[in-house]
Amino acid sequence: MIKFFRKIRQDLLSQGKTGKYFKYAIGEIFLVVVGILIALQINNWNNSEIERNQSIEFNQRLLAEVNGNIDLATNKIEIMESMINSSKSILDLINKQPNDTNLKSLDSLVYIIIGGVDVKFITGTLSEGLNTGKVSLIESDILKSKLYGLPSNIEYVGEFDKTMSDYISEILQTFLYENFNYRKMDNLYSGYDIGSSKFQNQHNKSLLEKEQFENLIDNYFYQSNSQKTRHINLKNEYDEIKKLIEIELKTEK
Repeated sequence: MIKFFRKIRQDLLSQGKTGKYFKYAIGEIFLVVVGILIALQINNWNNSEIERNQSIEFNQRLLAEVNGNIDLATNKIEIMESMINSSKSILDLINKQPNDTNLKSLDSLVYIIIGGVDVKFITGTLSEGLNTGKVSLIESDILKSKLYGLPSNIEYVGEFDKTMSDYISEILQTFLYENFNYRKMDNLYSGYDIGSSKFQNQHNKSLLEKEQFENLIDNYFYQSNSQKTRHINLKNEYDEIKKLIEIELKTEK
């Protein structure tokens, strides 16, 4: 094709048709420029299509991750509610006259509250999107803002989880090791047959008469409620992000 155009120019020059030569040269330049512009437009369209497909694929994976974390948060909140209710039941037992039923139920209640909550949120896709810039491909500014702020929210909740875990292991359980029979409790509720303890139930009665125990459970109750509130707020944030991603996916298709 280039040789063809070159031959036309040479023929025009050889025939002395300078005016036509320049007109033809200008036309040829125009065609080249138009061709380049069309190629650039096609390239830009291809790049936009690639970015759109990447954004759809990322949002689909992000939605799956968000749904998984919503399920984790829901389960975590249910566990915390059980722990809160158990700590409140212990406080109620302290106010009652001790009897065999009360003393036996204390074992199950303590087993629940010392279990704690250890559920880690999944952030692989979110981290990928933040590190590779895929989050920036999202059209919604509100969604982008929430995704940029989500790691800080997760970290904030995680720090409170650690505070609560430390309280259980370092303060509450340290006290219980000296004032409570773990073997009896574990034999009843852990699922392992480790045999009964030679010590009698008097430890439960004496435990319910200790003001320090009441103070520890009282503090546990209020900290657990604060912990649950933070997890509810995080779950609500995930719910909002889910809705925004679903809207984003609809507009991209």
